[in-house]
Amino acid sequence: MFQNRFAATRRHLLLGALAAASLPMSALAQADYFNRPITIVVPFPAGGPTDASARLYAKVMSDSLGQPIVVDNRAGAAGTVGSAYVARAVPDGYTLLWGGTSTLAVAPGLYRDLKYEASSFMPVGMALRGPLMIAAHPGAGIASMKDLMTLAKQQGLNVATAGAGSIGHLATELLEEVAAVPLTHVPYRGGGPALSDALGGQVQLIFDNASALYPHVKAGKLKALAVTGAQPYAPAPEVPTMKQALGKDYEAYSWFGLVAPKGTPEPAMRKLTAAFDKAAQSQEVRSQLAEQGLEPGLPTAREFGAVIDADYKKWSGIISRANVQVN
Repeated sequence: MFQNRFAATRRHLLLGALAAASLPMSALAQADYFNRPITIVVPFPAGGPTDASARLYAKVMSDSLGQPIVVDNRAGAAGTVGSAYVARAVPDGYTLLWGGTSTLAVAPGLYRDLKYEASSFMPVGMALRGPLMIAAHPGAGIASMKDLMTLAKQQGLNVATAGAGSIGHLATELLEEVAAVPLTHVPYRGGGPALSDALGGQVQLIFDNASALYPHVKAGKLKALAVTGAQPYAPAPEVPTMKQALGKDYEAYSWFGLVAPKGTPEPAMRKLTAAFDKAAQSQEVRSQLAEQGLEPGLPTAREFGAVIDADYKKWSGIISRANVQVN
């Protein structure tokens, strides 16, 4: 009887091995993902809006993947420290980057000694995007983009941004180029100090994310002149897009999304993309983005990759033509 049981067990094991051997290698590899915690590196300090969006997606994706997702804040050098860390990580799908316009599309064209390139990553999905806004202090006598262009040519105007090389700075340079209007850029050490001086009237204009400026526009402390999206800003549809105001092509977004180190296996990418897409469609994510005046990201990883490539080329061109330099 023991020999019969032993023989049956051997037959079962043999049949199982044969069945496994008949599966495609990709299916076997995919079965290995994911079997331990995943890390999403946020290259900025904890507590900010970037960190909050990463944690929101991590929570929803964790449920889909059946594994904990740890958010690791690795701030430094305008987000490039954490980004370089992920670029050097083993490309196994377990270490990912919450990348954005500044780290993926701007930094590779801005910093000479950067330890990664725009092509160092593979797109998983764009989580969100939001337009920029240019706004004026109410006492500056600027009620529209037409006023801005007239006064800039007559007497000059100052534009505050979060710093040299920031998305607001590059958007200002793009505006000068597209509209042929002279503006004086005033860089600050972050969006907070720039906003403080704009509210106080020390500078006439400020260019920053619409979600950061709109509460002050709503309170009457700033006058919104234009937004840089392809369509009107949902919380303030009366504000024209830059394209409408100028009658010329002009579009700029600040965006964030999830990327993996180049060379991450296809089975891991498929599972990550599926979990990301499910999170992006969830009511929890969509409602929180809407509350902040942010748009959902583009539908596919392919489209996200195209945006990274296009924005890298656009902002690198601006950096080169305007001779943008940072310390």
